[in-house]
Amino acid sequence: MSKRKQIIASYALIIMVTVLLASCGSSATPEPTIDVNLIATNAVHTIEARASETAAAQPTATLQPTYTPVSYTPTPAAGSVALPTAGSGGTVPTTGAAAPTAGLPVAAPTATLGSVGDKGVWASQTIADGTHYKAGETDDLTWYITNIGTTTWTTSYSIRFFTGTNFAKAGNTRYALPGTTAPQETGAATIDIVAPSTAGSYTMSWVLSNENDENFYIVDINIIVD
Repeated sequence: MSKRKQIIASYALIIMVTVLLASCGSSATPEPTIDVNLIATNAVHTIEARASETAAAQPTATLQPTYTPVSYTPTPAAGSVALPTAGSGGTVPTTGAAAPTAGLPVAAPTATLGSVGDKGVWASQTIADGTHYKAGETDDLTWYITNIGTTTWTTSYSIRFFTGTNFAKAGNTRYALPGTTAPQETGAATIDIVAPSTAGSYTMSWVLSNENDENFYIVDINIIVD
């Protein structure tokens, strides 16, 4: 009897399990499988789309100019003086000696002026150039000359014929100065003339000479003989 109950119980259990399994298989709905990679890809695409929309909405940035640094090497100014260095062949100033200043002019020594000596300048004359004379006509010609030198002209000074047609009286070639002429004074040198016998224009030059016959000033005269 007990064995029969065990068999019946076993069948009943099998039937119950079968029914339970059938019930679970017909009512259960399988859950969808979530693809994590697909979700990540969609998220990236969404972020990129939003970034593109934001960039398009912003104004275009203005490019700033770029600058390339220029290498510059200073050049010594014209006229500058290079100071000597040891071993360069120049002399290096010793302690206490002033080094030369570059670019500054060096003051030249002051010259000591010597004596000017004999020197004159024309002041006037008694016969104007171009004066007309008849043949053989005589006259006295005086040149007034100012002494602008540092010596005093004495009666040892003279006026001598130098060049041209000599129409001094008797062909004289030298006349002594009549007196002394100190510096800044005006002296006189006088000769007598005779108009040549032939008509024409005549010019002659005379020079002032010191006691050593050293010439230092020249004068001239021109006359016309009708």
